[in-house]
Amino acid sequence: MMPRFTIERVRQQLDTSFPTATAAVKVLEDLGIVIEMTGQKKNRRYSYQGYVDLLSR
Repeated sequence: MMPRFTIERVRQQLDTSFPTATAAVKVLEDLGIVIEMTGQKKNRRYSYQGYVDLLSR
């Protein structure tokens, strides 16, 4: 998976429904693993910031 992604990309990669992909991303967000970057209700983009930070060193 890419360090920055959309729920649609997760849905496609996991070959699942949009609600299931949304729920999976929500769990990762609640755990602090990913962060939502846009502040929007639609077309949200997420980042696995720990990975991005590691690559930026």
